[in-house]
Amino acid sequence: MPVKAIESYLRFTDWLNAKFAWIVAFLICPMLLIMIWEIVMRYFFNSPSQWAYEISLFLYGSYIVLGGAYTHLADGHVNVDIIWGQLPLRGRALLDVLTSGFTFLFLGVLFWVSLKLTINSWQIGETTMSHWKPIYYPLRTTLPVGCFLFLMQALAKLIRDVMIVIKGEDVFPVRVQVPFTTSVHGSSV
Repeated sequence: MPVKAIESYLRFTDWLNAKFAWIVAFLICPMLLIMIWEIVMRYFFNSPSQWAYEISLFLYGSYIVLGGAYTHLADGHVNVDIIWGQLPLRGRALLDVLTSGFTFLFLGVLFWVSLKLTINSWQIGETTMSHWKPIYYPLRTTLPVGCFLFLMQALAKLIRDVMIVIKGEDVFPVRVQVPFTTSVHGSSV
């Protein structure tokens, strides 16, 4: 694969997940407003709603699922540093390459299963089993979308790690602004 095509893929994937994360981050705002509404109605007016808890769970679930790719971009996932942290850059990249198969296997199966469930959910017009029966398929859609974005970012990390193993340095550093981090994949942002 030509170097320009690889670099274009990496830049696009990083950009897409960074921008998507900023959009998804605003899901916290309606969730917060709904929870404040519910607290006020429940404790001040003794009139809890049937919908607030469920909608806040929908938003929170979407928030978590759709944020995974960005968290991977920002190196924010949990990492066991007992061995990994003691290795030089090339050693860490090699260990990441060797263990990346687990990431792809997990995300691939999760994507495939969730996609089948989502398609079925849209076909039948799935609703929840609660009393007010809100539609459920938009929430189901977030899982395959989140998995796909995460798979794209995992592939980008794998490409970077393979290049670090080969060259001994990060030849394709992350070039998008990743807020709240000081370094990504060993390079300053």
